[in-house]
Amino acid sequence: MTGSSFLGRIFCSILLFVCGNCVRQDLISQGDSNSQIYAAAEYLARKCGSPIPTPFPVAIGDIQKRNLDLCTIAITKSDCPFVSYPIACLLIYVDQPAGNIPWYTNFKDFYVTPKVP
Repeated sequence: MTGSSFLGRIFCSILLFVCGNCVRQDLISQGDSNSQIYAAAEYLARKCGSPIPTPFPVAIGDIQKRNLDLCTIAITKSDCPFVSYPIACLLIYVDQPAGNIPWYTNFKDFYVTPKVP
């Protein structure tokens, strides 16, 4: 076995190992998504001294990480009383990640204050 052949095999082995262990970082599993949303809702419910409102926004399938993050951040930034979920939680039902938030947009006015009825 020549040196270049040996190095080629090592390179291919490393490449297969790395690619075989690749996980799409932009999607969060349904169970983890629901846990994250529940944790944010529980935090706000305790802060406000109220029960978690129903209906609870249930993740269906894998969720875009950015959309899930926007939902959970919006929940934790919500004001009391905690009677409904921020409009940002509708993003968990969108297959594409939400775009960048323009610098001039107030996150709270756009994602937190409007509520899902």
